[in-house]
Amino acid sequence: MTKRPFRHTLRIGFLYFLFCTLMLSVVLFSYILRSPSLSFMDVGGWIYFVCSCLSHAALFAAVPFLLLYVPAALFGGGPKWSGGLMCVGEVLVTIVLIINSFVYGLYHFHINGLVVSMLTGPGAADIFVFSPWIYFKGSLYIAAIIAVCVALLWLAFRVNGNLAPRTSHLYRNGLLALLGVTLLAQGMHVYAAATLKRSVLESTGYLPYYFPIRMNSTLDRWGLIDGDKLSLMQFDDGDDGGDLAYPVKPLQTEQPDTLLNIVIFGVDSWNYRTMTRECVPNVYALADSAELYPDHFSSSNGTRGGLFGLFTGVSSYYWDSFERSNTQPLLVTRLKELGYDIQAYPSATFADPPFAKMFFAGIDGLNTDTKGKTVFERDCQITRNFIADLPAAVPAVSPAGPSSAVPASSPAGPSSAVPASSPAGPSSAVPASSPSAKPFFKFVFYDLPHAIQIPKDHLYHFQPSWEYADYMELGNDDDPTPFFNLYRNCVWTVDSLIGEAINALKERDLLKNTVIVITGDHGQEFNENHKNYWGHWANYSRPQTGVPMVYYYPGCKPRKAKHRTTHYDISATLLKQVLGVKNPTDDYSMGRLLSDPTPRDWHVVGNDLFYAFILNDGTIVEKRGAGNVVIFDKVMNQLDNYPLNAKQLNDAILRLNRFYKK
Repeated sequence: MTKRPFRHTLRIGFLYFLFCTLMLSVVLFSYILRSPSLSFMDVGGWIYFVCSCLSHAALFAAVPFLLLYVPAALFGGGPKWSGGLMCVGEVLVTIVLIINSFVYGLYHFHINGLVVSMLTGPGAADIFVFSPWIYFKGSLYIAAIIAVCVALLWLAFRVNGNLAPRTSHLYRNGLLALLGVTLLAQGMHVYAAATLKRSVLESTGYLPYYFPIRMNSTLDRWGLIDGDKLSLMQFDDGDDGGDLAYPVKPLQTEQPDTLLNIVIFGVDSWNYRTMTRECVPNVYALADSAELYPDHFSSSNGTRGGLFGLFTGVSSYYWDSFERSNTQPLLVTRLKELGYDIQAYPSATFADPPFAKMFFAGIDGLNTDTKGKTVFERDCQITRNFIADLPAAVPAVSPAGPSSAVPASSPAGPSSAVPASSPAGPSSAVPASSPSAKPFFKFVFYDLPHAIQIPKDHLYHFQPSWEYADYMELGNDDDPTPFFNLYRNCVWTVDSLIGEAINALKERDLLKNTVIVITGDHGQEFNENHKNYWGHWANYSRPQTGVPMVYYYPGCKPRKAKHRTTHYDISATLLKQVLGVKNPTDDYSMGRLLSDPTPRDWHVVGNDLFYAFILNDGTIVEKRGAGNVVIFDKVMNQLDNYPLNAKQLNDAILRLNRFYKK
């Protein structure tokens, strides 16, 4: 083969690649046309999206060019033979992208392993039922795609014949043009990420598996932006909810007879096996007068997703949509409507992840961090701050006068002598502290079990114990006891701090009108499944997603529930039973009331890229970042031939996506 024929063949293929890039960019551009994002797109957003469509389409068009056309040309294939192979490839790519647009419109995610599992799993025929008209319409689509791809190949031959003498710089000019639009799109995304430009950031999600760069950390390090201020900034045009339907229906509310105080004690990385009288005596003392939920699951295996699910009642799969639209958890907006005094006490900063912005935007005087050189000092300080901010004891009054119906608890712990009510929720018979008193909501978040770092003089309770966490010494065959005892000493110390806070509530006679939630953001694994997993953020087994859960309210009947509960149930329960929301919980949450024993099958955990469904039998259906699906049993043994029910999976995905606009 001579050099001239190959160059001639390659030039035709390159022209065809450029034309297919334009065609595929039109397909990608169509993704946004049926979306609710059109209302906030501006000139900058459109320029970015067009450039992104072009640069991303070039990657898709390049696959048949590089894998089919170039090898065929190298092995002696002429432009017609090589072009025919490439045409087949471009037809297939186009069909996949068009099918993906329908998948995205239905499920709000791009084609991945879940879709493949639904197509191939038992029950697929119950989901994908197509009428003859659909098949006919699909055939017309395919015929049109083939016709366009063939026409573009013909055009490449025609253009090459007419412009061959003037195409000496074809490759250079074509590649420079694509490089230019790529750099422009990437640069605009870097700017948008540093300035929270919503039209750019939200439109990115419509392009399948498109991950433009961010440079916030670098820009912060160079002094070009203030990272701390950025973490608290709101999107300046994100006030219309965007693609969110949260709540699904407008909330119907009523004024509660009693505005009860609400306190949530959060423990970072709390292993469910430490929920014992020996390890957490103070928490267990409260549990003796409360509802204990031993089979409770977080909404993730990390802090960001765990707290997001707790506050919003939905999965952190929605994190970006909440952030871009400045959508606040309904729990917090309802607290604000009712005039609650809202305060947070974080041991670790609330600036990164930006919990202060996501959960508590607009709260004046919010604590976003705590002073202290060590985690232990900060955990102690937030306890002192919480106690210092509590109101002084005020006699409880009702319209008829002071009430003595609910006695104070004993010094040993909350008294079980509190009159019991039904497990349906807080009794409205207990009046607020005072008609003029402002009810409060407080979130206290401890960090010691996450850091696993504690002064040596606090290591005495559980022995033998390491003095510090040495992850280099951990292996699948190592005895976890010394490490776990170090961790248990951290949990025991946090329990003593929670005990101080509860005692302060008792001393001020506040337990009679305060709801208390004690739980973790996620779990912490100590190789319970003998797969060499230590810590969290690695899998969705119970050691990393299961956490203790205690729910106390005035007049509650102490009980130990037998059914599974989840973090999504917490805000749903508070909104329904404490804050006067009348809607069914499905309107604003993925959860149910904590007291509802209905099975929480297909419980979703994780984030938008890496999430999983946990079935009632403990089976874990993981959708990973690359789009593939891996299935494990409850102790993390991989199940290669698990009969995944396509209809159940489809129903779970539709429930997951129900808080997006249709």
